[in-house]
Amino acid sequence: MQKPLKQKVAETIMLLAAIYNLCLGIIISIYPQLLLFGNPPTNFLLIILRCVGMLVGVYGIAYWFASRNPQRYWPLILVGFIGKFLGPVGAVYYVYLGQLQPNFLWVNVWNDLIWLLPFAWVIYQATTHKLPEGTR
Repeated sequence: MQKPLKQKVAETIMLLAAIYNLCLGIIISIYPQLLLFGNPPTNFLLIILRCVGMLVGVYGIAYWFASRNPQRYWPLILVGFIGKFLGPVGAVYYVYLGQLQPNFLWVNVWNDLIWLLPFAWVIYQATTHKLPEGTR
């Protein structure tokens, strides 16, 4: 039996998010200075950024599970959505305070903002039961 198009789209969105987060998590864990945009790194900051990289990678694992069955795992997608919403809010706040350079906001564009609408769509589809419950 062929899956409905909405199911395929939801699964694909979450699979792409999983791949993206796993790759980005590995890159940030190995090269945390990429997120500093020329700011001088401190050992403490590099440690924190490596931890962020690990968390991003863990989100990738959660998104992989969600890609297998968005209807069942929509709470994982919601947690990701909340993080992708709050990340830019915090970044804007710290740019406003002068503690982050404005060019740091590009991190939020690529890692958070571009995913908000797709995640919201998947959550809506899953919670309104417009996606069939998968068998995986």
